[in-house]
Amino acid sequence: MSLAWGLKDVCHSAWSSEPQRAVRAAEALRGLLEAIDDSSMDDRIRTELVALSCWADAIADIICGRMTDAEAGLDRADAGFRAIGKPGHAAQTQVPKIMVLGILGRHAQAAKCAEKTKVELTRLGDLPTAAKVSLNLGNLQMERDAYSDATRNYREAAVLFSRAGDREHSIMADIGLADALTATGDFAEASRIFARARMRAAAHGLPVLEALIEGSSALLDLSRGNYRDALRGLERSRQRWEQMEMPQNLAISEKQLGYAYLELRLLPEAMALLDDAVEKFERLGMAVEQAWALSQRGRALVLQGRRALASDSLVAAAQLFAEHDSPVGGAAVALVRAELALANGDPQEALALAETASQAFADAGQVPGRTGAEAVVAAALLDSGHVAAAGARFEACLESAETLQLLPAQVRCLTGLGRVARAEGRIAAAAEWFESAVERFEDQRRALPGDDIRSAYLTDHLQPYQALLGLALEAPESATDEGASARAARVLWQLDRMRARALAERMSHGNERESDEPDALGELRTRLNWLYRRVDPSAEGADGSAHWQDEIRRAEQTLLERARRQRLAAASSVEVVGLDDGFSVPALQAHLGEGDALVEYGVVGDELFCCVATASRVQLIRNVASWAVVQQAVRSTCFQIESLRHGAAQMSSHMAQLEHRARIRLTQLGGLLWAPLRSALAGIRRVLVVPHGELARVPFGALTDGDRYLADTIELAVAPSARVALYGLLRKPVIPECVLSLGESSRLPHAGAEAELVASLFPRGHSLVGSAATVAALQEMAGSADVLHLACHAQFRIDSPMFSALQLADGALTAEQAEALSLKPGVVVLSACETGLAGDNVGDEIIGLVRAFMVAGAARVVGSLWPVDDRVTSDFMTHFYSALKNGDSPATALRGAQLAVRATHPHPFHWAAFTLHGGW
Repeated sequence: MSLAWGLKDVCHSAWSSEPQRAVRAAEALRGLLEAIDDSSMDDRIRTELVALSCWADAIADIICGRMTDAEAGLDRADAGFRAIGKPGHAAQTQVPKIMVLGILGRHAQAAKCAEKTKVELTRLGDLPTAAKVSLNLGNLQMERDAYSDATRNYREAAVLFSRAGDREHSIMADIGLADALTATGDFAEASRIFARARMRAAAHGLPVLEALIEGSSALLDLSRGNYRDALRGLERSRQRWEQMEMPQNLAISEKQLGYAYLELRLLPEAMALLDDAVEKFERLGMAVEQAWALSQRGRALVLQGRRALASDSLVAAAQLFAEHDSPVGGAAVALVRAELALANGDPQEALALAETASQAFADAGQVPGRTGAEAVVAAALLDSGHVAAAGARFEACLESAETLQLLPAQVRCLTGLGRVARAEGRIAAAAEWFESAVERFEDQRRALPGDDIRSAYLTDHLQPYQALLGLALEAPESATDEGASARAARVLWQLDRMRARALAERMSHGNERESDEPDALGELRTRLNWLYRRVDPSAEGADGSAHWQDEIRRAEQTLLERARRQRLAAASSVEVVGLDDGFSVPALQAHLGEGDALVEYGVVGDELFCCVATASRVQLIRNVASWAVVQQAVRSTCFQIESLRHGAAQMSSHMAQLEHRARIRLTQLGGLLWAPLRSALAGIRRVLVVPHGELARVPFGALTDGDRYLADTIELAVAPSARVALYGLLRKPVIPECVLSLGESSRLPHAGAEAELVASLFPRGHSLVGSAATVAALQEMAGSADVLHLACHAQFRIDSPMFSALQLADGALTAEQAEALSLKPGVVVLSACETGLAGDNVGDEIIGLVRAFMVAGAARVVGSLWPVDDRVTSDFMTHFYSALKNGDSPATALRGAQLAVRATHPHPFHWAAFTLHGGW
């Protein structure tokens, strides 16, 4: 019997420190019971042993997420102890049952069990265990949104545990108290208690409690917009639960990470986590947690524009919250539905829903939730035309958000106050409000770990930036050239604030590389390369079926997510300081020479406009063209040019006609994009183009007025933003002496010969061809090259641009891997198909192979806009490198190569595919 009690005590004491040890103790106790001969055992002893085993098994079931089994086991233990006249032990078995019932969402039963057990334990004089009931009552009241009652019970439990010297449960009471204070908005006190609890849990070796503290304090950081610390804490907590093999806690932590991703607008990643959480909670019988996951899933679907599915998810969440008496949960659903109504253009419904949510949060004392709801109320009032009322609500909400230090709510309120001021005609005040919103938003964004997260977060928070651009465009025109130039410079600066920010910061801050990659990531890359070969049409036994394509997508997303989580767990406190902090239009102009210009396109509504900056002035050109018309013209032009993408030889008899048709399209496009700029560009010989959206697909050198192509008179380069362009102007390419040239010929027959030719043009040229042209060799040797030439097959992945790839002898070099190279500020030439294409979003944040090599350190990158003929490309590269070797700039060499190839192959498909990125 003493051994049995000892095993039960091990199981109970190891619950928070070594959960798997507790599971093993329960198994040992069950084994002991099975090994005992029933025939000679006293019935009372047998009953007591069975009760002890049921108690221990129930604890193991809780650890493993089997809540229904745990409830049944605890009831059997209770009945066994009462049968042998041990009511104290029987009452003790009901303490964990309170928690089990709460997790299962059966709050009324849990409360009844708690009150009954507390009375019995107090009557029996077992005050330490009665304190555990107070602790579980606090947890139950948190589930039921009764935060003040929860606070009272946690404080009572903390005092009793302290008197009894029960450190473990004292820390648990601290965690619960801090959670309750977080819900009511007392963040400072909550932070202090979390810090104390963290120190005590670490000192006494309680990893379960450490994981709880890590996750709970991360949620506090998430509420306040301290996203870097929130992400780090959530991922570390998730890792702890995974290591301890506690599925219900792991599911909760993954749901919380999904919330964080949703706040940062990593929508596909958030959806994956929330979908998984919904399924897990349903399987585990955790109805309230399932409801929360459904509500946030609905919010994610709203942001993705999938409104019918969002409505279904929200209805299911509301039903579960109603069944389990969770008014705060219901308020959260109402608030998401209010956001949906705003998106659908129904501010009246949004107002009613947001007012309902605000009142429910207020009734529960949930101050952060009420603040968020009030911001939506104000937005609905503004969209309804009640400008003054909206202004008053935004001001009150801003005061609350500042008191609580809720940065996301502050940004929303400041943006709303800017909209109010603009509607009232107070333009200067509007500009101040919008600037304040941008400043506070930037404080959050710069601290985020990883340019993928910074880019996604910016994409969904462009409203104050767009409003400031609109105000700059609406500013009165000046009667003087100096005043007009200053106005145009303000427009250019505001326009560029939204462009390629993450790339600019990444280039100026330095590459974010991990020195050592975990084995798991290496194994995933190996599997991906195997999958790529499995679907490669040129490989023996290739199978490009949907099954394998789906496998590839799953493996790619798993790789990206694991790499992201590794970065989150290691996130430092260093904030990115990007080019935005030092960029100015005068600084750009100071580095433009005579005959140089930067042309940056922008769009407002359906209007395409343009800013032209030279060393002496900046010009704003409004109403360049209809953006809808331009988009159609770009698509028609690309379609016409790319009619040769499947082989020019078979179209040779129609080449003259095809060239004529392409020239017609390029003349039309030139008339839309370039003709309105001609007077502003008079005398200009070099132009850096910053395109907008689909203009990144345009071969600007092939635009024509019907007589001459732009490449006849102008050297061209492309940059994703003026900030990146300035960085390129400041970072001249090194003199090309050491050249590394790779050629993989299994897919491109002329690639090996091209690589050897390029290397032969330079005294320190080195070529790797055929089986020697490997990813491993490139990773080892690329860092010492002034020029890196890659002649191989490439694939642009519009569905997943980070996995656009160059196909080398031993597998694919993806954009994600290319970013990790450490290159000199030299020239990289991607002599392959579609290497210059990129995925983009509303921030014009390019993602693809060109960006990857710029992040890796290249000063200039040459890439292609469409599949190129490898035989013609060899001739093109001969001209390009001969000029580069003789001292020409990359832009001069590229233009010369275009003109030389055009002399023998006049169709733009052959000579206009390659674009120079980063500068001249």
